[in-house]
Amino acid sequence: MLSTFQFRRRNPDCSRTGLLIWWTLVPLLVGTFCRIVWRSRTRGRHHIPRTGAALILANHQSHLDPMLLGIALHDRGPRMMARRTLYTDAPWPLPWMLRKGFRIIAVDQDAADPAAMRAAVKELQEGRLSIVFPEGTRTPDGCLQKFERGAWLLIKRGGAPVLPVGVEGTFDAWPRRSRPRLRGRVMLNIGEAIPCEDLLDLGPDAALAHVRARIDALRLEARAEIRRRSRGRWPVPGPADQPLEGASCTAGM
Repeated sequence: MLSTFQFRRRNPDCSRTGLLIWWTLVPLLVGTFCRIVWRSRTRGRHHIPRTGAALILANHQSHLDPMLLGIALHDRGPRMMARRTLYTDAPWPLPWMLRKGFRIIAVDQDAADPAAMRAAVKELQEGRLSIVFPEGTRTPDGCLQKFERGAWLLIKRGGAPVLPVGVEGTFDAWPRRSRPRLRGRVMLNIGEAIPCEDLLDLGPDAALAHVRARIDALRLEARAEIRRRSRGRWPVPGPADQPLEGASCTAGM
């Protein structure tokens, strides 16, 4: 019976118990809650590779983003890079869950963290998934911020295809420096993988700009779909309605 869960294919570095509890039962329960409360949807699931490495790069609107990505990618049991301070400032039992259950790769945001970088690269080189929010922090207005250079190092050293993901609606559902709101609509839009070789040929600046544009296009597609389905009620109109070009939130790109 347990063979039906395909533990080896999903993540041979994770225990069977871990995959069963944290990447099968928990996503089922949390996903059901998100569908009921925020009508969460995921587009482009067919782009998620069933085997092999991939670097997942997504925009970061809210604390909900890691949960939604974990639900969408639960079949692979990925590891996610997240700030180390979650171990100390998040309410219990979240720190324990992040360390023991989901085994996040803790990153020191105030200094270079080569150990975290090596851990993420190792996941990719051994054929697994790494999830990274290249903005480094949550957006203050729903728009994409400038990408950190660490994303380029992961592309270069990991040698894995990049899977761009546009997250939309979570800024309304759980804005920065606010409590979650039990209303709104949220969506993930998963794009087609970008070969690592194509990005290496572009070089660091052009590659990051290319990925950033792809993610924003996916985000805007999701935004339009949410607005259509909610008959204009969600998302709330604002700066995030504009694409990167000409948007005030793209200063410094």
